[in-house]
Amino acid sequence: MKKTIKTAAFIAIALAAIGCAKVEKTGANEANERYFNAWMEVNHPGLKPSGLGIYVLENEEGTGAEVKKGGYAIVDYVVTDLEGNISTYTDKYTAQQLGTYDTTAYYGPKVMTTIDNTIQAGLADAIVGMKAGGRKKVIIPSWLMTYKTYDNPADYLKNASTGTSAIYDITIRNYTDSIYKYEINNIAEYFKANSDIFGNMTARDSAKVYGFYYKQLQAPSDTTSFPKDTSIYINYTGRLLNGLVFDTTIEKTAKDNGIWSSTRTYEPTKINWGESYEKITMGSSSSSTISGFALTLWKMRAHEKGIGVFYSPLGYGYNGSGASIPSYSPLIFEIEIVDKP
Repeated sequence: MKKTIKTAAFIAIALAAIGCAKVEKTGANEANERYFNAWMEVNHPGLKPSGLGIYVLENEEGTGAEVKKGGYAIVDYVVTDLEGNISTYTDKYTAQQLGTYDTTAYYGPKVMTTIDNTIQAGLADAIVGMKAGGRKKVIIPSWLMTYKTYDNPADYLKNASTGTSAIYDITIRNYTDSIYKYEINNIAEYFKANSDIFGNMTARDSAKVYGFYYKQLQAPSDTTSFPKDTSIYINYTGRLLNGLVFDTTIEKTAKDNGIWSSTRTYEPTKINWGESYEKITMGSSSSSTISGFALTLWKMRAHEKGIGVFYSPLGYGYNGSGASIPSYSPLIFEIEIVDKP
């Protein structure tokens, strides 16, 4: 009953605001502003804006690295609309609560850039200045959900294209001004945590390509290099540093990791060798491969088994790939060269 009264009050205020407004247009977001102000008056009366015009509902200070402009924040978040409907999130718990949990998807902190024009202005306004370990819940008006940068708050209201107002609940996990160094450090921690496999390998041990590492698990039956235009066959499994398996040719591995599909045939895949690693292709359609995968193969010989680990510029970079590989993700590929099936 209270919700009905509150909703009715909001509608009444919104209609009154629209009815009393001047006819002449003063900016691209005039109607949005009236609606948003009416919503604020009903739901958060008296709350004052800060910065560019965001509204802070909750703020817990962190003690770690400070988020600055021009860098990369590693964050967890839950985003809702003004009615409280969840639109996006990073954590597994929320997915489970919503009934949308997917065993093939990545759940965990994601990278947000704080470089101008790569992040919504209101979101950057919210997280710049926060410290790792801190949490903030903010309301961001629709006109601040633009990627464009203007000189002052009034310019956003006047010029920004229409977005959707949102409520962000954000936790800062870490911050770096160099995302690639951050990835290399994460790879170093991975080697350390898996020393039973990688021994004393460090992130400084590179195969002449920055950000790429190879560890042999099984010696080859022949150390002769493959001639170009040769076809070989491999089994492989791809993982993130947190262990999430996103692709494999091995049926048992697929089933064990919840990514098995009845529409896929699990068997060794064909690799078409080239005169350099850039020329290696996969399958009968000769699809190109990501550089880190090709570099791993280039290190290998007949019946060899090994692991390639590489940072995101040799993988899927800032784009990521689907729901399984987020942006700026180092990847791991365990590969074995096998006989033709």
